[in-house]
Amino acid sequence: MRWIDRGAEPDEVAGYARQFTNGWIAYYRHQTGSHPTDSYWSAFRSMLGSRSDGNCWYCERRCEPASPPSRFRESVDHFQPLHRFPELAYEWSNWIFSCQRCNGDYKQDKWPANGYVNPSATLTAERPEQYFDYDTLSGSIVPRSDLPDDARQKALNTIDDLGLNEHSLLSRRLDYTREFISTLRQFSIADRREFIDFHKSQPVEYAGIIGMVVSQMQQAGAA
Repeated sequence: MRWIDRGAEPDEVAGYARQFTNGWIAYYRHQTGSHPTDSYWSAFRSMLGSRSDGNCWYCERRCEPASPPSRFRESVDHFQPLHRFPELAYEWSNWIFSCQRCNGDYKQDKWPANGYVNPSATLTAERPEQYFDYDTLSGSIVPRSDLPDDARQKALNTIDDLGLNEHSLLSRRLDYTREFISTLRQFSIADRREFIDFHKSQPVEYAGIIGMVVSQMQQAGAA
């Protein structure tokens, strides 16, 4: 997971919020009326996805088109889930571009006491790089070793409840990072910087993981 700049709120969002938010609040907060049928956040799926070049903001895997159905089809997740926080139904800052695997198969309506790590957090101290590290041997995402207990629990909640270490993701990440390291080592030390900067700064698949790998290599004097 890496930090994503969501960008400025589109003008249309405020209008949708005024028109439809109260229906969600009435249904989930007060148990009145029927379940709302609006879902205009989906209209902004492509706009959100463009901020990461179509990669899921949670697992960083490339998303697939919304149709036909697929575990990795693109969707919009309510970071703070709709049934718990209906007042955020049309809150731009609460929308996450996500694959269906992370959104529907794993996260669903969960919201633990400490919440989750937000891939588009406003505060620098709350961004993903402050919480996660990468195990290059197993391909696992792990909490940073220097985290206080509450932050460590938030990182673990995020890893476990979003299935970020599911086997299919582990093997794909390992293949990607091993290829990156192998290619990097073909360059001279002087020529590695441009290759590293591209993978860390561009919205490529697993850019967040690559950033962690590079940091480890730099600390070891190998990059």
